[in-house]
Amino acid sequence: MFSETLLEHFRSPRNVGEMQDADAEAEQENPVCGDRLHVWLRIKDGRVEAASWQAQGCAPALAAASLSSEMIGGMSLDEAVRLDRDDIEQALGGLPPRKGHATSLAASTIRMAIESYRSRTSQPVAEEAS
Repeated sequence: MFSETLLEHFRSPRNVGEMQDADAEAEQENPVCGDRLHVWLRIKDGRVEAASWQAQGCAPALAAASLSSEMIGGMSLDEAVRLDRDDIEQALGGLPPRKGHATSLAASTIRMAIESYRSRTSQPVAEEAS
């Protein structure tokens, strides 16, 4: 039912826990299923230096949080803000049809943290590539 990658991130999640020296953070809850995700980011020179998270929810939601926290490490803010649910789902090895909300929550919470950081620090949002 779940890919080996998803199960590995669920069984051995990476980057779990509150980040004390975070530059950005965001928290969201999926009102339909109740999954909740809190993301912290440390940003240096326009890049995500580190990411951590805490979540409550289904196995795919926890795995998506874990995997996406690894994926964005080292990315520029412009790259990280463009990470979407499909990128995370593909990296997880796919999801059952009714579990797509898990990757949406991870992608949107990361995006919210970056947008919050940019608005607070007056960092411009990059133009979308044509």
